[in-house]
Amino acid sequence: MADDHVLFRIEDGVGVVTFNRPERLNAVNWDMATHLVELFRSLRMNDAVHTIVLTGAGRAFCAGGDAEFLSGAGDRPLPGLSDPTRAMPRYQRKTPAGPFAEFTRMIIEVEKPVIAAISGPAMGAGLAYALACDRRFGDTKTRMCAAMVRLGFSPDCGITYFLPRITSLSTALMMVETGKILEAEEAHRAGLLDELVPEGEALPAALRYAEELAKGPSVAIDLARRCIHKALTSTLDEILDYEAVAGTLSSATHDAKEGTSAFVEKRKPVFKGR
Repeated sequence: MADDHVLFRIEDGVGVVTFNRPERLNAVNWDMATHLVELFRSLRMNDAVHTIVLTGAGRAFCAGGDAEFLSGAGDRPLPGLSDPTRAMPRYQRKTPAGPFAEFTRMIIEVEKPVIAAISGPAMGAGLAYALACDRRFGDTKTRMCAAMVRLGFSPDCGITYFLPRITSLSTALMMVETGKILEAEEAHRAGLLDELVPEGEALPAALRYAEELAKGPSVAIDLARRCIHKALTSTLDEILDYEAVAGTLSSATHDAKEGTSAFVEKRKPVFKGR
């Protein structure tokens, strides 16, 4: 069932991952989140995939955590909301958000560009997953919300890490304190959407961008992406050293030789992604 709820295909070096519970606005349950983590872990090692597009089927990107799970009434107990006599796996006792939060981590640790194509709601965990992506393409149907407070929960899945880094501090605080829904244009003005396109155009636009990246020197691109994420928690001295290491690694690739030769010969480079 979890496999049916996550679709995957490869097109021209781009792996397209689709949340596929359209009847539930692509709300994520435990099994679906586990499958997403496993898929992204495998994509990290898949050299046929240079970039990834994350999108949702039907009328939504992802409406967040599944309501049945969040109520504590589902097959898997939720700390504080389920009958305390119900057995709970040791892993979940230590990490209550489990694969829901782990998937946010995997969007970063897949170490390939991940582009979000958003139409309809991106709320709660769905907002966190969108914010973890490298770039967000949204259409005019997009709605974004840190919805947890509406249910009496504090934010999770990395929302409080990404929001103040992507938008202003005051907007981040407003979103997590009020649960206000930002319509597409407001989300674009706040910087939560990088590109705002007409209805139905988010996925085509994201695919075009991802395909261009996939044609590039992907080892250098992946290392550059890693440097940016490390820079968020590093000193200048640390990142200068890390950039030097990444530069040495990328200089040993076929694409570095091709890029420098093309520059000298005044021609367009033909990168191989290796």
